[in-house]
Amino acid sequence: MVINWILLAYATVYFMYTMILHTAPHPNLLILAFGLYLISLIFPTKHPAIPWLRLLIIGSMHYLGHLSLCLPLYILTLLRDIYSEESQKKSWLLSAAYTIVFLLNVCLIKGIYHVLWIYYVQCTLYFTTVVLLTRATYSTLQKTDRLKKERYLYAQQDSLTGLFNYEEAHRRLEQLIQQKQKLVLILIDCTDLKAMNTTGGFQAGNFILKQMAELLQILFKDALFISRYGGDEFAVVMPLHPGPDQLSSDSLKLKLDSELPKLTGIQITYGIASYPLEGLTKDDLILLAEHNLFIRKRESWLKREEHMLRSDKLRVIGELASGMAHEIRNPLTTVKGFLQISKANGYNIENWYGLIMDEIDRMSDLTGEFLQFSKPHSIDFRIYSLHECILKVIALMESEATRFGHQIHYKEALDPVLLWMDQDKITQLLLNIVKNACEAMEENGIVRMELSLAPKTATMIIQDNGPGIPSDQLEKIFHPFFTTKSNGTGLGLSICYKIVQDHQGTIEVESEPGKGTRFILTFPLAESETYIEKAAFR
Repeated sequence: MVINWILLAYATVYFMYTMILHTAPHPNLLILAFGLYLISLIFPTKHPAIPWLRLLIIGSMHYLGHLSLCLPLYILTLLRDIYSEESQKKSWLLSAAYTIVFLLNVCLIKGIYHVLWIYYVQCTLYFTTVVLLTRATYSTLQKTDRLKKERYLYAQQDSLTGLFNYEEAHRRLEQLIQQKQKLVLILIDCTDLKAMNTTGGFQAGNFILKQMAELLQILFKDALFISRYGGDEFAVVMPLHPGPDQLSSDSLKLKLDSELPKLTGIQITYGIASYPLEGLTKDDLILLAEHNLFIRKRESWLKREEHMLRSDKLRVIGELASGMAHEIRNPLTTVKGFLQISKANGYNIENWYGLIMDEIDRMSDLTGEFLQFSKPHSIDFRIYSLHECILKVIALMESEATRFGHQIHYKEALDPVLLWMDQDKITQLLLNIVKNACEAMEENGIVRMELSLAPKTATMIIQDNGPGIPSDQLEKIFHPFFTTKSNGTGLGLSICYKIVQDHQGTIEVESEPGKGTRFILTFPLAESETYIEKAAFR
């Protein structure tokens, strides 16, 4: 400390001055006191009694030297002893003791009646001022030092987790690579954190981040450093120990694949890269780790999508099986009842033969439509005219529409409309919709069909003036086995929807009760180059 050198210099000057002027009545004792004072400064110790002992030594030097020139030595020594003193009470006690010892020596040297009272007040103010200024200076410097430390910590730490932040992670990784430290960089991503923020709020997400930070510090105790690399990403840098790399890799993967997800309760993905085996610079190492992290994320996403698709398929199969069982049970129950009645009548089923056959035909139709809906089948895609399909449907439905007293009006497009399609499937699609319209309308209804052309799409509108579909049923009409007909299977519109999907088209329904229903079908137009390529791969 600078203050020590100042005290040593001033004590030496005081000692030499007293020896030259021969003011000391006992030079040997003064030399001893001077030596003890020097020792107390040269070999500092934090023992609580040292400041009091140093005061006695200064008092002895003052008394033995018989000079008031010792006052600055009192003040400087007091400043040194209370500068780093935490206890304010002890500082004031030490100041009072210094004042008393100094004034006592002055009285002993000059005589109590030769010292004016104002001198006592003046000396007391000296020592009091030293304490006040020293304490204020120390407090200010302490606050400044604390603010610097806090600013440094905030500059390198993440405020939420207490780990190093992104910038500090890059800086430390660069330093380790410059030092040729063999290491393994692990980037960890909390996969489910965004979903947790949505469902449980940000507090739940913050709790998981804090928990993740604590667990990483426990699981990777030997880490060179751990940082929060991004919003839901962490970076762990482990030393690459010499020895079998496979054992080290297996240990890391066990912690990352099993232990960490079990402890946190969320799914994680990670990417690993090692220096110098896989990268020689910081940027190469980070790029490789991020690439490996992306690959694992993609694999995890594909597995999740596959699982969801499988679950959806099982759900749909369950719904179809349930609907199919329900639809088949009704005619089977009817047939069973007729057979039981016929047994009671000597197995004479003549009276119920027609009804039994109707129920059997109904089951046959139902299973046929179900197979058509669910069974994969080949589709013969070629370029056909949609106008010709519409004319064919009108020809097929004209007699039935006339039987019901309905009319079919068709407005064709001005230009030819060519689609890449399976002609039979498109014909079936239009036939089902027109047939439903005819069955839904009362007598003397009108079915309007309009074909229009856009730059890249063709639009087919089929509209009737029937009773319409209630809004609560409109969203269900494409669901399998949903029907409002007494003898319907509920698979017709589901088959239509599937046909439209197979042709990369869209189907929309607009309906207003009492005014009718409107189906809007949109298909992409055939483009010669595109379909030549498709035909080549058929």
